[in-house]
Amino acid sequence: MRIKLKDCDQYIFTTSVSTRITDLNYGGHVGNEMMLIFAQQARVDFLNSLGYGELTLAGKGIIMTDAAVVYKSEAHAGDELTIEMAIDDLTSIGFDFHYKITNTQTNREVARVKTGILCFDYTEKKIASIPQEVLDKIKALLV
Repeated sequence: MRIKLKDCDQYIFTTSVSTRITDLNYGGHVGNEMMLIFAQQARVDFLNSLGYGELTLAGKGIIMTDAAVVYKSEAHAGDELTIEMAIDDLTSIGFDFHYKITNTQTNREVARVKTGILCFDYTEKKIASIPQEVLDKIKALLV
């Protein structure tokens, strides 16, 4: 059975990446592992837009608990990719990020990615509650 990732109704953030020659694999297209790297860059851009980082989330950090990638079409060196992000399954300790990656020039969908994210206290080395100020900012985007 193949993994299916949903198309979200509301994308709350958009960023872009340019593919490089070093992103290609032996098949001459962007390698599969790069989609998770592009998702991480989008995640960092999103958090930065809120004034946070992956390790500086109002005194906490985040940790990725799972990931899924569904490949839709090839991307090549020099392609500009648009990454739209959505948040789903928001709880007091985590949520899912959904990413829709599209070739900006052709408008062709390249991949969908989902990452499970938990709030994490790196000092205590345990799962933590999402700080209220972060929850408030996220909930304001989900209106």
